[in-house]
Amino acid sequence: MVAFIQTQPPSTEAHPHDVMACTSSAGCVPAFARRAPLNRLDRRAVGSAVSKSLFFSAPIRFRGANHAAVSSPAVNAAATDGAPKKKVLVPVADGTEEIEAVTVIDVLRRAGAEVVVCSVEEEGRLEVVCSRGVKLVADVNVKDVSGRNAPNDWDLIAVPGGMPGAERIADHIKFDAVLKKHFMAGKLMAAICAAPAICFEPKGFLEGYAATAHPAFVDELGGSLQDKNIYAEARVVVDREVVTSRGPGTALEWALCLVERLYGTEHCKKIAGPMVVQPANARIRNQLEWRLDEAPLSEE
Repeated sequence: MVAFIQTQPPSTEAHPHDVMACTSSAGCVPAFARRAPLNRLDRRAVGSAVSKSLFFSAPIRFRGANHAAVSSPAVNAAATDGAPKKKVLVPVADGTEEIEAVTVIDVLRRAGAEVVVCSVEEEGRLEVVCSRGVKLVADVNVKDVSGRNAPNDWDLIAVPGGMPGAERIADHIKFDAVLKKHFMAGKLMAAICAAPAICFEPKGFLEGYAATAHPAFVDELGGSLQDKNIYAEARVVVDREVVTSRGPGTALEWALCLVERLYGTEHCKKIAGPMVVQPANARIRNQLEWRLDEAPLSEE
């Protein structure tokens, strides 16, 4: 069961939503969260082995007829009540976590954002094979969004996790420049799963920020202030313009949080309602009802 907790900002000049965390109810921690972290080389080997061992699906295509245009092919599914269009960039690579990628793309498009999916693979390749074998076809390649004449008007860059996808995104020289320019402009940016530790932490994006990451990577968030480490196990953490989250199981909350940051709380609720998102104050569950939480059963 998900609860939203907002704490006092660290200074009076900070954004009113400086630090917000979404935490699970006590005791609802999966077994994998307690295992010893793998080193970086082991993580890469595991991700590669998983990808090669699974059947590949037909590609999920995000693009339209005009492959070169730096714009979303989707007609936004949700009306935004006159709100200005927001532009979002989502990078993907071989080894990206598919649940995290597709969830943030889908939810933000429902909210009315223009989401551009960008492959960081070489030679202009648009198709990527995700960490569990799902194939995605991006809208554009990184060469279309980087360089001197590239667009720089993104309202948000959201980086999915997965290994080795997070490393491939972090290590790409052209996309590194895109990320750093966005960060220096003080714009909204987000990462989930391995991405906070692999893509954001080494580049200095989390220095002085509260953040979280996948349980196997969270100990690598050394740049966060000591007094903000209490947020390391939160499901979603918002500190000023940086939004981080834990993994596939928190991807929907992460995506909805980004909708709230872009469009406000009321629009976020409008998007979440038809998706039947479980609220923090969920009712007592019945005997034949399944929920992954600590809610008590009814006596009937």
